[in-house]
Amino acid sequence: MEDLGANVVAASSGDEALRLLLERDFALILLDVQMPGMDGYETATLIRMRERTRHIPIIFITAFNRSEVNVSRGYELGAVDYLFKPIVPEVLRTKVGVFLELHRKKEEVRRQAELLRQAETREHERQLAEARAHYERSLLQQEMERERKVSEALEQRAQELARLVQEKEQAQSALHESNARLRLLADTASRLLKGTDGRPLLDSVHQHISEHLGLEVCLGYLSREGNGPLELTAHSGISPTMRERLERLEPGQGVAGKVATEQRRWVLDAGAAANGPAPDAAPELGLAALACYPLISQGRVLGTLAFGTRTMRTFTEDELSLMQGVCDQVAVAMERERLIGALREADRRKDEFLAMLAHELRNPLAPVRSALEVFRMRMKQDDVLQRTIASADRQVAHMTRLVDDLLDVSRITRGKVELKPVSVTLTDLVEGAVQACEPIISQRHHELSVSLPSETVMLNVDPTRMTQVVANLLHNAAKYTPSGGRIHLNAERQGNELVLSVRDNGIGLRPDMLHRVFDLFVQVDPGSDRAQGGLGLGLTLVRRLVEMHGGHVSARSEGLSKGSEFTVRLPLPAGPAPALAIPHMVKAAAATAHKLQPLHILLVEDNPDIRETLRDLLELHGHRVEEASDGRSAVALVLSQRPQVALVDIGLPELDGYKVAELVRASAGGSDTRLVALTGYGHPEDRKRALEAGFDAHLVKPVSSDDLSQVLKKLCTAA
Repeated sequence: MEDLGANVVAASSGDEALRLLLERDFALILLDVQMPGMDGYETATLIRMRERTRHIPIIFITAFNRSEVNVSRGYELGAVDYLFKPIVPEVLRTKVGVFLELHRKKEEVRRQAELLRQAETREHERQLAEARAHYERSLLQQEMERERKVSEALEQRAQELARLVQEKEQAQSALHESNARLRLLADTASRLLKGTDGRPLLDSVHQHISEHLGLEVCLGYLSREGNGPLELTAHSGISPTMRERLERLEPGQGVAGKVATEQRRWVLDAGAAANGPAPDAAPELGLAALACYPLISQGRVLGTLAFGTRTMRTFTEDELSLMQGVCDQVAVAMERERLIGALREADRRKDEFLAMLAHELRNPLAPVRSALEVFRMRMKQDDVLQRTIASADRQVAHMTRLVDDLLDVSRITRGKVELKPVSVTLTDLVEGAVQACEPIISQRHHELSVSLPSETVMLNVDPTRMTQVVANLLHNAAKYTPSGGRIHLNAERQGNELVLSVRDNGIGLRPDMLHRVFDLFVQVDPGSDRAQGGLGLGLTLVRRLVEMHGGHVSARSEGLSKGSEFTVRLPLPAGPAPALAIPHMVKAAAATAHKLQPLHILLVEDNPDIRETLRDLLELHGHRVEEASDGRSAVALVLSQRPQVALVDIGLPELDGYKVAELVRASAGGSDTRLVALTGYGHPEDRKRALEAGFDAHLVKPVSSDDLSQVLKKLCTAA
């Protein structure tokens, strides 16, 4: 094939062929069916999955005869032909030459199209140059004409001096009036833009324009339903009796109803007749001049504004324009108010939806987690079931993490996350983060190395949130690094900053993703991310939390398949402070905790799946469990049976969990029972409300066996 004029590139395996296809474009692929590793069919499948190589012609080469090879499979994968070994040179050259010629013609068509585009561009530039030249000539002619007129004006100036002197005072008066109107428009616009509610400002607008134009009556109507009735919202210059008569107008009734229906201004004064029959409102109000304007925004009538006087007069065009301008400003302010209200309502509904979503997602996870705990305890001897249970447990934990991340992003965006900084060592934070990510790192067989300063580094941060930052970076590196990869966490002091970086040899980042990767719901590779699981929230949380601590986070990568590095810079505290060693405190507390003895527990849950699985789990731990499915029976059982602990769901029928806690705490017989709230709502305000209602602890579904045991130990150490 050397003299066919083509550049022939050879590959010895499917993997090498795919790598070459990533680097350059080809006109034809000659693909052997039988190859080491991936065979030709598998290689062709991967080629067809990529948009850039999907349409490259493939000719399969095989030593099998036609009856042995799966010809139909090759054609299903988009093959254009088969060549059977031994290959006939003339056949090979002919078929390759056809596809080379087809490729060259395609390239020639593309080149001709580019030449045509360039020619069209040059023609466009030529036409533009001609138009510019014509425009410049026109400007020159206009300038010459202006010069001629100026010359003529100079000749007549001597004759006009007397007239100009007479008109000077009139011009000054008009200028003063124009400035006053401009100030009125500017002041009105400022008031409407600064006001939180446009409707109360209508009275102020009426007062300003009435004083400026010498008007006596102003009426402002608003429509709450678009084409519905008009309601009198602002008024001046009318009696209480008249106000009651004009308080509500139907479409087409009176001046305001007519203007709202026709969507055009209506003017009655001494100099012009009304546009159509005079509505009833003008004679009733005793007005000699009246101007009424519709308030229109986005093609929708919001209401009307009317200005009038009982003294006969003619409105000038400037006065009508001024009133029109004020009405336009009021309409814009009203529309802005409506949009702001709609945004606030949408934001409120979004928050309610996220809270409900978390609750509804956590509820079905609760019986699944409890059931897995029961299986684990009952099936200790069965390795296959243990592996299956461990896999399901990891997925439940992953679902819980997704829900928590979604709520964290929402709360941080709304400014509802309050940091609680304390003095903590860097070592403790890193240990907590590594422990949190150990399961996924082990599962994917990664090699994790950690390099920390030899001296103790103190940070003044919220330990929970900063541990979440480091854990999210490690989790992200583990997820986007192929199995058996390397992850390195490094931290060092640089001046007054701590620089912490997480580097991996994973899939890497494109240059355009280095800044976007921290945006909400942005994923590096959506297809890959769906395979791994995730919503594109982890790095958004990292950036928000780091910035809340006064720091900065950045991403670096040399390109795809070359790994990536995320760097966090945090300010170091000015002076030394005692450390709060979080992991060490937890270990010490666990070492000194009393062993939990069997307890008498009341389980209050209306969901039978959650109730039954949690009951089985508690009984496997040796506890005596009683059940209730509603709030009233729960209160009765607490007061009659005196259980040591009551696990109470918040969302109960009839009486919710808060009311149950209040009734139990209000009775002398319920003072000894420890109350634990079980809920799908995990916001700090939910926890605060539960404690204020009388609960001793607050657990968020799905509750793990370890978390439940820790709470029971804490509340019943004397049991």
